Amino acid sequence: MRNPGRAPLLITGALLAVTLAVTGCGKDSYSAGSPPGGAYGTPASSMPATSSASSGAVQGGVLKTETTSAGTVLASSHGLTLYYYAEDKQGSGRSVCTGGCASAWPPLTAPVRAPAGVRLPGPLGMITRPGGIEQVTINGYPVYFYSGDKAPGQATGNGYEGAWHVIKIHAAATTRTLTVERTSAGTVLAGVHGYTLYYYTEDKPGSGKSVCTGGCAKAWPPLVAPVKAPAGMRLPGRLGMITRPGGLRQATLNGYPLYTYAGDKAPGQATGNGIGGAWHVINIKAS
Repeated sequence: MRNPGRAPLLITGALLAVTLAVTGCGKDSYSAGSPPGGAYGTPASSMPATSSASSGAVQGGVLKTETTSAGTVLASSHGLTLYYYAEDKQGSGRSVCTGGCASAWPPLTAPVRAPAGVRLPGPLGMITRPGGIEQVTINGYPVYFYSGDKAPGQATGNGYEGAWHVIKIHAAATTRTLTVERTSAGTVLAGVHGYTLYYYTEDKPGSGKSVCTGGCAKAWPPLVAPVKAPAGMRLPGRLGMITRPGGLRQATLNGYPLYTYAGDKAPGQATGNGIGGAWHVINIKAS
């Protein structure tokens, strides 16, 4: 759900336009004009060289961007999606996510650096959590992972309880090259990270839409377009794209929308093949 009272702040720059998007209906502690643009937190250049990563906190590094079902987002050095929590108060110097919350949403620990060529919507900084862990902030908002995300490109925590949100990055679309993987279901088409791709027989090819929405799309994340075929590989049909509700562009093959499966935890897995008699891998025949 989108709260019509909160418009996400868009900050333009020479390279990119970046926004911390507020997409849910959580009990935000800020008004529509404030998130997230204050110059809060300690500048990244003054962060210490090392930091404790105990108590569930996850060490930082050089951040990156990833393409997900929620759009292009800020991610950790390992490609895992980063989040902010609307219940945190911007610039307060503390996090309200402690105890069991911090186990589900581990803090991103300092030090970190911004991705090369990406202009963030404010300074990187840090706060000190109980126990001495130094947690990264962006514009005064503490930054977290979500334990439900198991691989790069996943954003399963976005919108959780209307209060947890990805950090969206609006940039020119980059065409990514698909890959081929050997699996128990044969040689299959896979995404840029090697995760098996699927099509859904309930979708109508060429209809321009996907019937997999809501909870279905969390279990079967759409493959974000644009993509291109692996070098020298002849695919069983033409690549294309559709636009999903909300504006996300999803790649298609032969008119069928393409998906990954949240149950696949590593490249080469195809655990979603045959689920419900409707989800199938895309087999590739060697030339």
